[in-house]
Amino acid sequence: MNGIRPLWLLLIVIVSGGLGWVAALLTAEAGVVAPVLVRSSTITLGSVALLVLVLGIRVQRDKKRPPAARMNPLVATRTLALAQAGAYAGSLIAGWHGGVLVHLTSATGFGTPTVNDALLMVVGGLVLVIVGYIVEQYCRLPPEDGADGTTDAHGRNGEGHRGQTGPAYGAEGEGGYARTNDS
Repeated sequence: MNGIRPLWLLLIVIVSGGLGWVAALLTAEAGVVAPVLVRSSTITLGSVALLVLVLGIRVQRDKKRPPAARMNPLVATRTLALAQAGAYAGSLIAGWHGGVLVHLTSATGFGTPTVNDALLMVVGGLVLVIVGYIVEQYCRLPPEDGADGTTDAHGRNGEGHRGQTGPAYGAEGEGGYARTNDS
């Protein structure tokens, strides 16, 4: 599984921000309320961020346990996928509401309820991005034995192994399965 790509997050923020700005402009011309999620949506964003963080801490603590007592690798992989999805969704939410916020502040200024709601959603989206990135770091496997030049249990040098710093339990070649080039 690939890691979170900061450039993709930035691209999502920029594109969704542009779309949010255009949507706010069009709704203002039509005399409709700006497309902003309500204030109670920040509770949902905060709850999702808290859930992702708790699951990430659980995976982080699990890495310190003996291998026989560790959690199912699928649970760690699902936590990683949830963290990545949260980061991408947070960038989409922050970008959209950032674009709406730019339009609304130029039209009405700060202090209106819609501007405050948009600002809260931008902050909530950014919190979700940060938590997703942190939890992804929690889900990374530590370097395997042999990083100092010795070999691991499979006879591989720790420096040349592709998955040595990849996401927890989800990197290619992990789990003791030998890769073959049979076609």
